[in-house]
Amino acid sequence: MIARRPLLLVAAGCVAATVLGLVFGRGGTVALAAALALAAALAAATTLEVRPARRQQPPPRARDDEMPLRLRQIVDILRESEQSAFVVDRSLRPLLVPIVVACLGRRGIDMALAPRRAQELLGDQLWEIVRPDRTSAANRVSRGLAGDDLREAIERLEQL
Repeated sequence: MIARRPLLLVAAGCVAATVLGLVFGRGGTVALAAALALAAALAAATTLEVRPARRQQPPPRARDDEMPLRLRQIVDILRESEQSAFVVDRSLRPLLVPIVVACLGRRGIDMALAPRRAQELLGDQLWEIVRPDRTSAANRVSRGLAGDDLREAIERLEQL
């Protein structure tokens, strides 16, 4: 829609100029100039209205070195969890347990009181990481989670 207020101001100015021109004896010239000014204002308003809107570009994706510190730490924990069971116990589990407890709590489920129901909701992979009776990795150099298992656990968490 064409903006009415600026157009009305231009039209009022043209009418005022024409009246003044008639009063001072140059009405025809001033009326022609006013008509040209009004036509130019209409053309400008129409052009601005027809011009396509700018498409907004999505923000560029952050590189690893530009990610916020905590996000980089989480990415590192996920990567390292595939390499070492020790990292799963020391870093991944403490990261995931509070999130899982909150998600289950919204459903009225306590992992310690209803482990079977919690396991059903969490799935085997995520349950294995966060279950309350999980034993710590005895061997610090033993292999961590397989990439597919970790991905499945995270996807299950996202579904909650």
